[in-house]
Amino acid sequence: MKKYKIGDKVWYAQRKAVEKTMQCPECFGQKALTVILGDGSQVSIECAGCMDGYEPPKGYVAYSEHITDVSEVIIDRVEETTVETEYGFNGCFRVKETELFVNKEDAEKRALELAQEYNREQIEKINRKEKHNRTWSWNAHYHRQRIRTAEKDLIYHKAKLEVAKVKTKEAKNTVAKSDGESL
Repeated sequence: MKKYKIGDKVWYAQRKAVEKTMQCPECFGQKALTVILGDGSQVSIECAGCMDGYEPPKGYVAYSEHITDVSEVIIDRVEETTVETEYGFNGCFRVKETELFVNKEDAEKRALELAQEYNREQIEKINRKEKHNRTWSWNAHYHRQRIRTAEKDLIYHKAKLEVAKVKTKEAKNTVAKSDGESL
């Protein structure tokens, strides 16, 4: 049964997103973590908790906080479905009856409940460890492995450079000797 009809003035309760930031719960704003390895040594790694894609860590995380948004509207459409009645206004909204109220106070109360529920879920999500499929230990392992590979590459390339220097000196000496013989 329809509670409202076309032309009724009602209060629409909703929440509106506002972007906020909070200190990163992983690094506490330091942008790095200290990892203690199995041998007791410590390494510092960039915090993946406050990284955004390929950007460096920021020390904070962004989230949406929802605030109440109550407005008076005039119903211009009523649609009956097999499950519920939906109302429309301003030519584009489809809302449930539970979001519409006769007085502003009730609408504000409901909008506050919606905003608080969403905000609680967002804060819980930020504080959960759910950074893709990588753990902090994987991160430390990966970067230590890359350092070992880079160190091996450095030794190899330094050795190649030394050989090149020796060959260059030998080539100069050979050229100098052949120049001296022709005199």
